[in-house]
Amino acid sequence: MCQSISIMAEAPELTDRFQIEHVLFHTANRREIKPTESLSAIFEHKEKRVLDECRWGLMPFWAKDSLWMDSRTMLWKPIFDRVVKKQRCVIPCNGFYLSRTEGKETERVKITMRSGTFGIAGLYDVFRSASGGEMRTCTLLMTRANGLVSPFQELMPAILEEEDIDNWLKKDGVELSPLHPMLRSMDVMRMLSIPLSASGSDKVEFESPRPEVI
Repeated sequence: MCQSISIMAEAPELTDRFQIEHVLFHTANRREIKPTESLSAIFEHKEKRVLDECRWGLMPFWAKDSLWMDSRTMLWKPIFDRVVKKQRCVIPCNGFYLSRTEGKETERVKITMRSGTFGIAGLYDVFRSASGGEMRTCTLLMTRANGLVSPFQELMPAILEEEDIDNWLKKDGVELSPLHPMLRSMDVMRMLSIPLSASGSDKVEFESPRPEVI
């Protein structure tokens, strides 16, 4: 699956790109964000777009659909009925990382959009600990891989078209059936695959953040 994502952008760039009205949290200029780490996500609150913190991975983190969920089957899983209907979000990023190993050789690439920063469809939930603390968590939605991604894996992140973001974020008045066409595979001609070193030592590549304590 999508092993990690990148968000090399400051808050002003995201507010302009996604018409965000309030910024409460932003993980600016992160070359690599891995599962279980904090990321920035866009939510709808009182009909306004808000950028806030979210932890990548629904609770429990070990669950099959915690990090990634196949959007083609999400409507048929009653356990996710509530979050699909009311708790949708968008994860802004400008690339995601893939790798594959053949024999002793590992190929690693960064997949980007030619147009720049894009939004991945997501679902979120709020985890409440026994001590009363709350933490918003999210999963990335996946769809059938296009020709650029399929050599690495069967699924790819569901990248939203700009005109679909409003309906994806709306909490009320949106039927579920029209959501599925939004989660189609992205046209391969609109994307780029950037080769990276397997070690992650390239200047343009990874800069792992310090782990956060929950």
